[in-house]
Amino acid sequence: MAVFAQLDDRSKPYWTKQRRELAAWFEDRVPSFTEGYVASVRLLHENFFPARIHLVCHVVRDIYRRLPGSLGYSNTSRPTEVFPNMVKALVKKWEEYPPPGNVDTDGASSGIQVSRQVFRYVEKIIEKSNEMASQPSVGNHLAIALFRSIDRRDDEFIPPWVIDAFNAEYDFFVARAHLVLEMKKVPDDDGLIENFEKFERAFHSLVGPYFSGKEELDDILQSTNTTTD
Repeated sequence: MAVFAQLDDRSKPYWTKQRRELAAWFEDRVPSFTEGYVASVRLLHENFFPARIHLVCHVVRDIYRRLPGSLGYSNTSRPTEVFPNMVKALVKKWEEYPPPGNVDTDGASSGIQVSRQVFRYVEKIIEKSNEMASQPSVGNHLAIALFRSIDRRDDEFIPPWVIDAFNAEYDFFVARAHLVLEMKKVPDDDGLIENFEKFERAFHSLVGPYFSGKEELDDILQSTNTTTD
């Protein structure tokens, strides 16, 4: 592990076996995420580091949003990424194909004719909204991506508590990830370590077999080498 091996604090008690394994998983599977995770663990225990709460929460938020894509699964769409451009396109359609004649919108029961092009694009926006409403939650999507990232038995499934934990922790971290406009709204660190550890437990419960498999393989290789010697 290039990143973790270079740290001066890797002997600290907060680097538990679980955290060492998670750092190893990031290093093996998505190395570009390793520094973010390692930095978050350190910041949890550096109480006086400026903006530590925002920084930790933003890293966790990015893991939720970007890790599935790094593992080969498409990321879930967000309304703020989709609808602003669709509304701009609708405005352009309206300007290109305006309603015929003068439109009286004062009457509650008066109908307004719109062009076929505008109507079809409104339908497209509605379809996209329904599609996004039916997509898995961000936490569910991350859990599925992690679950499928290693070989599983056919009878294995994601425990419901993992999905619930991922969803609950996502809400906690997203609410604290961004800078705020007023000092009174700056979040405190109540629950920060507790929620981070819940997130880690849920994460590790899905990728833990990755380390079991590696340990078994290492044992087999060691046994083979001993026999050969």
